Amino acid sequence: MTVKILIPTQIVELTGEIQHCLLIAKQQGFAINHVELGVSPTPYFSLVEEDSTTNIGFNGGGFELNRSVEDFVLEYNQTIPFDVLLERLSSSEQSIFVSLKDTDRRLDIWSTPDGNRAIQTSSKLNDVDTYRHISWFVTLLALDFPIEDVLVIANAASNVPRETWPNSFDVFPVPILEDKRLGIHVGWAHSNNLLTFPSLIKSSLGLYPVVDDVGWIETLLKLGVKTIQLRIKNPNQADLEEQVKQAICLGQKYQAQVFINDYWKLALKHQAFGVHLGQEDIEESNLLQLSEAGIRLGLSTHGYYELLRIIQINPSYIALGHIFPTTTKQMPSKPQGLVRLGLYQQLIDTIPYSQTTLGYPTVAIGGIDQHTAPEVWDCGVSSLAVVRAITLADSPKDVVNFFDDLINKNPRQEIQKPTFVHQPLEISHAE
Repeated sequence: MTVKILIPTQIVELTGEIQHCLLIAKQQGFAINHVELGVSPTPYFSLVEEDSTTNIGFNGGGFELNRSVEDFVLEYNQTIPFDVLLERLSSSEQSIFVSLKDTDRRLDIWSTPDGNRAIQTSSKLNDVDTYRHISWFVTLLALDFPIEDVLVIANAASNVPRETWPNSFDVFPVPILEDKRLGIHVGWAHSNNLLTFPSLIKSSLGLYPVVDDVGWIETLLKLGVKTIQLRIKNPNQADLEEQVKQAICLGQKYQAQVFINDYWKLALKHQAFGVHLGQEDIEESNLLQLSEAGIRLGLSTHGYYELLRIIQINPSYIALGHIFPTTTKQMPSKPQGLVRLGLYQQLIDTIPYSQTTLGYPTVAIGGIDQHTAPEVWDCGVSSLAVVRAITLADSPKDVVNFFDDLINKNPRQEIQKPTFVHQPLEISHAE
């Protein structure tokens, strides 16, 4: 579907800058042929698609574009008292404050139906180039990134050479978890307790089947699978606790890494090896209890913002998805595809994991089968999660053998952390 980016006549010179952003995206593998550039008859940017139009105004760089009908209004380099800021955010979900100065950090702040969100960067980094940032903002929206990822990438792009897509942890902003002044509270951050979960060896993950019945767990463990997840969707299933208990016992019997999806209380009760939580489940869990129990934790992510947010609680591994369309569960996001998966992995490979290694173990999930698996594996992930590829197979054994051969041909090795490595900006828990 064609997307037209219409640029206001007052700053039509940004056409070249947006073309440059599109070219950098193309070099990463994004399709840009569906994006067309034109001149807007209005005093704001417009993204025009077949059945919708998104209008974007901004205030900065000497211009204040019309603010009456925009879907987004970006306010650059403001100094605003926080009570006034919160009032403006509560009165309009359109406003996005970029590079708001706050002592030794700069903040990007915006409002969502679920509350305020913010990302922070050190004031030591470069000042935001207004025209460069708005060009990336518009380009990334046209490439169908969600607004939180648009802001994260546009922020990071301000800290790298103009010809570069940002892919190193030290240039990315840090999502704020807790800040009473900004009205931000995620519910699972523990400012007075360092959350940390046992680390995993990347090569220990391998094929990662996700199944909905303990019978499958026993079958697959007998076939030599060493990592597996029990994901029962119905919390009212009569034998739920017994299934969880049996799965944990089977993991111990076969010396395998069995993760329990969602039911963290049962996992704690029966001393599970690991728990896997989706983004929607983190809020309902008690991460401190899981951490103190020494349970391995896997977390689902669906983009840059979620990825940068959850590494602050030091999970054991990160799930990246969904990669391809899937019917196994209702998904909150669109398929990520191989290009984005590769970019996420590039970023993750630069993030400190343990005291000696870089790069969290990663699990790609969503629509992966024998046909798509080689391309997914080439993106550099540590593990491949499969559902229907196993449960609908005529011969699960043949599928297991296929994935074992693929993974063992090019196992993921731990990346040694250099002696001196950039440390991310310390997380603020402002009162």
